[in-house]
Amino acid sequence: MHNYSVAVVGVTGYSGREVDRLLKSHPSIHVNGRFTSKGDGSGIQAYSLDAVKQARPDVVITATEHEVSLRIVPELAADGLRVIDMSGAFRMKDPALYPKWYGFEHTATDLLQQAVYGMPEFFADQVRKAKVVANPGCYATSVILPLVPLYSTGVISPKSLVVVDGKSGVSGAGRHPKLETHFCEVNENLRAYGVLRHRHTPEMLSLLPQALAENFVFTPHLIPITRGILSTIVFQHTEGSSARAALSAAYAKAPFVKVMPDGTLPDIHGVVHTNECQIGIATSGRTTVIVSAIDNLVKGAAGQAIQNLNLMLGCEEGTGLFPRLAQ
Repeated sequence: MHNYSVAVVGVTGYSGREVDRLLKSHPSIHVNGRFTSKGDGSGIQAYSLDAVKQARPDVVITATEHEVSLRIVPELAADGLRVIDMSGAFRMKDPALYPKWYGFEHTATDLLQQAVYGMPEFFADQVRKAKVVANPGCYATSVILPLVPLYSTGVISPKSLVVVDGKSGVSGAGRHPKLETHFCEVNENLRAYGVLRHRHTPEMLSLLPQALAENFVFTPHLIPITRGILSTIVFQHTEGSSARAALSAAYAKAPFVKVMPDGTLPDIHGVVHTNECQIGIATSGRTTVIVSAIDNLVKGAAGQAIQNLNLMLGCEEGTGLFPRLAQ
């Protein structure tokens, strides 16, 4: 018996399609409206506020481009609808960051301040009551989850250099065709991109307690796989501290964050089609290496959105997300 209804805008994109697919097996939630962000020839109804209202959803999930979300999320919220936005349009509180990192002026600054950053491991109580939830970015999820407890407990000093090497499957670039994600460009290739200017960098920094931009370097890479992110994080931990102790304590009761046993590191095969973030730790002297793995379309997008949806609707947080999700 379905108790709640949801509308998905942007249902033909990779993240929107993943949300729709996962919710088909959710015992308490029914997708009552499926919309494209604009007419795309798919035969699916194009978004309009009136069309969404007719679906009478309890929550609207917008899996749309940043500029589209900036336009439609405020009108949905103004009409009393609760929204989970999967773009980057509401993730950072400082509107001055958007022209530099996203290329547009933010035109909904009041709503930006109200939006809750949708990482349930840290903001579950706020998500439950939120009017608008900003679903985190995929790279950001893989980095923020391991680093927040380390900064918060002093394992990493703000003065310490932190270097993050992130590698992502091609689905992270979205469905819209681009030369750099063409099969012939990606196959048997590996390349860095967005060096020192990737838009997830300020998102990460905004969540990391006391982290300094000049001491934080994030470099993303595109690898020839469909889905998955592996982030390797290197830093010098503070004298006498333990990354393993801090992370084990932080996530002892977290349903979707797994700290791997000593001597074991995660890989993409271990997390693909799951909502897990797996974290491995290696230490030698003062040097610590963290390896974090997620499925960018699940824990990095649709699965995390459903975690937030469950919290907003009063369902158990993991409903519809256990065990390994059907392909």
